[in-house]
Amino acid sequence: MDTRTIEMSAIRTDGETQPRTAINPGIVQEYAEVMESGVILPPVTVVFDGATYWLIDGFHRFYAHRRCSRTAIQAEVLNGELADAQWMCLAANKTHGLRRTNEDKSKAVSRALRMKPDMSDGAIADHVGVHRNMVLKHRHAHDERAGCTNCATRTGRDGKRYPARPTKQRTRKRSGGIAKNAFQPVRGHSNPQPMRALNMPQDPVMGARTLIELFDTTYLRALVVFLTKHLEGAAA
Repeated sequence: MDTRTIEMSAIRTDGETQPRTAINPGIVQEYAEVMESGVILPPVTVVFDGATYWLIDGFHRFYAHRRCSRTAIQAEVLNGELADAQWMCLAANKTHGLRRTNEDKSKAVSRALRMKPDMSDGAIADHVGVHRNMVLKHRHAHDERAGCTNCATRTGRDGKRYPARPTKQRTRKRSGGIAKNAFQPVRGHSNPQPMRALNMPQDPVMGARTLIELFDTTYLRALVVFLTKHLEGAAA
């Protein structure tokens, strides 16, 4: 993978490589305002097939550049075909960027099952970044539509082929009555998990860029409010 500057007009977004259900206009506007203030957003990711650059990660950043009338954008470039781009995009945003909605995750799982129906539930869950139960739920609906309730084999995480269990056997039946822990508190009294350590750059602009990439908008707004109150108190 290499990073290069690419003309915006050379990047295609119409190849079914958008993993989300929709673009959030508010986020595009927010990114555009951040860019106008001088912040450099992280590069987008594209797949180059020898003739076309297919955008697979960074759609909100891409449209923010367009809103700011930018003619070029920094991009991390991977080599592959359109089919590779369509598969790789399903793994986008599972560990960074704007948090995916349940609809976004469902869309990614459904597309993964259509593209690689013989891949195991666990392997698809790992690729998309969801719980295996979500894949199993969509698998059941997918197999029913395809008329397959006991497909012969699946490809596991290790790339080997294994006999597939019937979908109905993989679905756990729930017994009637009230669960034993129905009236127990959702949260226990376990010790809080340690905070994640961040290596923040000395440059405030780069520090802001790091936080934008790692945390969602709700957290960032709350952080700004708290820091503002703290600084006002320190100046008093």
